[in-house]
Amino acid sequence: MPKLKILGFVREIFVDQIKQDSITSVHFKRLGRLYSINYWIKRAVCGKMQTCGGYDRKRGAKMNPLILIGEMARIHGISAQTLRYYDKIDLFKPSYIQEESSYRYYGIEQFAHLESILFLKGTGMPLKEIKRYFENRGLDSMLALLEKRVDYINEEIVRLKNKRTKIESMLTTVTNYLDKNIMEKCRFQQMPARQMLFFTFGNGDIFVEHELGIKKLGMEIKSIDELYLNPFGSVIDKSEIEKGNYSNFKGITMVFGHSIPDEIVTIPLPEGVYATMAFVGTYKDIESYFREMTKQIKENGYKIAGDGLVLIITDKAYSDYEYEYISEIQIPIKR
Repeated sequence: MPKLKILGFVREIFVDQIKQDSITSVHFKRLGRLYSINYWIKRAVCGKMQTCGGYDRKRGAKMNPLILIGEMARIHGISAQTLRYYDKIDLFKPSYIQEESSYRYYGIEQFAHLESILFLKGTGMPLKEIKRYFENRGLDSMLALLEKRVDYINEEIVRLKNKRTKIESMLTTVTNYLDKNIMEKCRFQQMPARQMLFFTFGNGDIFVEHELGIKKLGMEIKSIDELYLNPFGSVIDKSEIEKGNYSNFKGITMVFGHSIPDEIVTIPLPEGVYATMAFVGTYKDIESYFREMTKQIKENGYKIAGDGLVLIITDKAYSDYEYEYISEIQIPIKR
């Protein structure tokens, strides 16, 4: 008899007997097979869905079809590991454990429960909140929960819009600096009012103090996005510029233009005219850039009005090549 006909015949037998609840794991053991019940059901009965029905001997009642963890995960588009984690934290547990094999099964009646969890998780709700909701679930609590999520999502929209604005600004800024014609040239520009976060350097090596300062900035703003999307750099005192001590920086700063993270204390940077000069590479030639800028400031009838900034536009966080590092010196000036 052809193999396909044999398999079809076996399938028909299994389907008929399972519908009558006459096959159990005990029967499989008596057959001396090495295959699990899940394997036989998948191959001979259920095709794609690994389910089994049965008779609950303790309750004396017919059971709904049961589904193994892998199939439950596949049906709902999640991983088996996710279901195991939900079981571990008592959020969503299998409804039945088979005594003979210790297999854990889910019931079809649990679909709605799992789908509710996945829906709420898809709104960004933490699992702890979802668990609390299921401990006392009702229509009123669901509506209150959804209203809370709407408020949260609206806040996220504002946050994401701010992030998009900063990313767009950064793209524009870096693209503009790729124009070689502006490099190492002193320009006088009108700058808007800004805010800056500032930390004073210690007495150690300037490179070490700079790296530690970056860590301080990150710890203060508590956001890697802000650390990457806002310009930061060193501050040099006005008096040091006037004395010609161009490498004597006093601290590190991060400059904010569009929005400021909550709960940080900033110092205002007033709007006004700034002498600026962009350059590529490291700080090794920075003294010559400062000398040229102070010369241009005097020749054009300006005076230094405040502390200078050396802001990093791109550095080793963005590129492996020093010739792609871009920084800009900004010195406030007045007539």
